[in-house]
Amino acid sequence: METAEFPAATSATDGWEPTLAAALLGAERAPPAPPGPLADLVAEADPGAALLARLAAEGALHRAGTGLGPEALAPTEPRDAFGPECPPAAATRLYGLLSEGYSARGRVEEWFALAAASGVRPPAWLFQALMLHRDSLPATAPAVVGAELDWLARACGEAPAREAAADGAEAADWAEGSVAERRAAFAAFRARDPEGARAALEPVFRKEKADIREALVHALATGLSPADEPFLEACLDDRAGGVRLAAQHLLPNLAGSRYAARMAARARAALTIESKRRLLGGTTHSLVVTLPEESPELARDGVEVNTWERRGGGARASLLRSILGRAPLEAFAEHPPRLWIELALRSEWADPVFHGLFSAAKRTLDPAWSEAMADITAEAYEGKVTGVRRTNEVLGMWAEALDLLPDAAWEARVGALIRARKIEVVLAVLAQGPEHFSEPFTATLLDWLAFVTRGSDALRRDLAKPWVIARLGDRLFPSEDAAAAAAAILARLPEEDTDRLRTQLTGLTGVLDLRAAIRRDFRSETTTGGMAQG
Repeated sequence: METAEFPAATSATDGWEPTLAAALLGAERAPPAPPGPLADLVAEADPGAALLARLAAEGALHRAGTGLGPEALAPTEPRDAFGPECPPAAATRLYGLLSEGYSARGRVEEWFALAAASGVRPPAWLFQALMLHRDSLPATAPAVVGAELDWLARACGEAPAREAAADGAEAADWAEGSVAERRAAFAAFRARDPEGARAALEPVFRKEKADIREALVHALATGLSPADEPFLEACLDDRAGGVRLAAQHLLPNLAGSRYAARMAARARAALTIESKRRLLGGTTHSLVVTLPEESPELARDGVEVNTWERRGGGARASLLRSILGRAPLEAFAEHPPRLWIELALRSEWADPVFHGLFSAAKRTLDPAWSEAMADITAEAYEGKVTGVRRTNEVLGMWAEALDLLPDAAWEARVGALIRARKIEVVLAVLAQGPEHFSEPFTATLLDWLAFVTRGSDALRRDLAKPWVIARLGDRLFPSEDAAAAAAAILARLPEEDTDRLRTQLTGLTGVLDLRAAIRRDFRSETTTGGMAQG
């Protein structure tokens, strides 16, 4: 038999066919493997074993379907270690949470917050799962695992997320793309250079379509400053209603603007306090309300009556409420906030006056007004404000007013209500309040829940009715003690109790236990095999 001629191996040639042909010739008669990275893998001295090794190496490359030569097997860049890995239990927990999808989104966010606080990172075996969820990871994730995911993206021939985002932020042209894309790009421009962004917008603004103009005006909320006032004032005369509404939404947030001055003048014209000295000493105060009239000037500033209000006969009251809500609180500086609020509640125009003042306080979060709102509404519900009846509406006002306070002040006031065993009020205010409770307040609240659930059937029915308890699992501080206390409350619930309360407590206990377990996962192991708080 003549010796077969084999094509010379090149860097771009698949070596599978020559190796297969060599196998057909027989191990003893096969030509040697061409030099290269794959040939270096064949260390067997026996011809038969060497040919089998060649078949394995070339076959693996061939089955991969790359169509590339051995030089394509270049190593990736080294992966730097950016910090210690999280404990194995925490890594396993994260994998399980990612597998649950959207339903566990809050817990994934909590996991990354804990990882960031602990200075640890997920292990390498989690990178692929994290890459699959890269677009939906929480805002804290890049600080924890961003460098590793960028490394993996480069290894896979993709653009690293952070580099792509940075390049996009710099290169995105706010003058092109869909409405949403242009709004986002312009907001990014504003975040980098507020003055430059507005200066670039002004000369081309009138040439844009109405929906684009509206979106770009809304984007001015990023970096809003008094320098934007002239442009926004001009937008009040835009031919498109959406553009006018966008400007009317932003202008009340500019203290000292012409818009604020107009609203302040209207508020002072609509509300005044008359004070009279009594013969036997002291002073009486009364609120004088002058309902505004509709006008083109009011409409230009966004103070208009909708169809429902016009049909209901409350057009002028609606104008009053809108004016007060848009006015700066400095318009009422002649008297203390407490007096304005108390007189508003006692007025025959209580609804538009109180809610207008409340809107202004909520917009500015002025501490003095927030405190006064919380004080007066509490007194009103307790029957301490003359002429104001104790109603569910007043209770709702109280709950909303408490929500204006800083978290610590809110907890202090609600803690006092809990200690006073006012179940109706506590349930109403728990519907508002901080997103997350402190550890001391959590303990107080769980003690109160234990007390109420041990009470009468009527108390437990009242507790279950507003469906507030079910949502507490995400807000309570997730300590081991809190999880144990919640489980004990559920265990002691009478068997014959309603499914409504049992369902809520079961959900609360499950969420709180999971959150406590996530924290427990981050505890580092000690050298003796025990666990220490991380």
